[in-house]
Amino acid sequence: MENPLSAKPDGTPSAAGPAVLLPDFSDVDVYAVAARGEPPVLAGAVAHLLRNWPSGNDAAAYFENGPDD
Repeated sequence: MENPLSAKPDGTPSAAGPAVLLPDFSDVDVYAVAARGEPPVLAGAVAHLLRNWPSGNDAAAYFENGPDD
């Protein structure tokens, strides 16, 4: 079975249908979500992410399938 998230050799997505934009959650106060404690699974996941969040100097993004320079 083909991975629906993989790309075809020409770079076009293999998944059927148009691309869908993800919602913008940039204004969510993740510290408040963790402190609120509800729902417990979400609060626990956010607290874990915050404990392991890299500093701005340490953060990096790496994409193997990005465009050639």
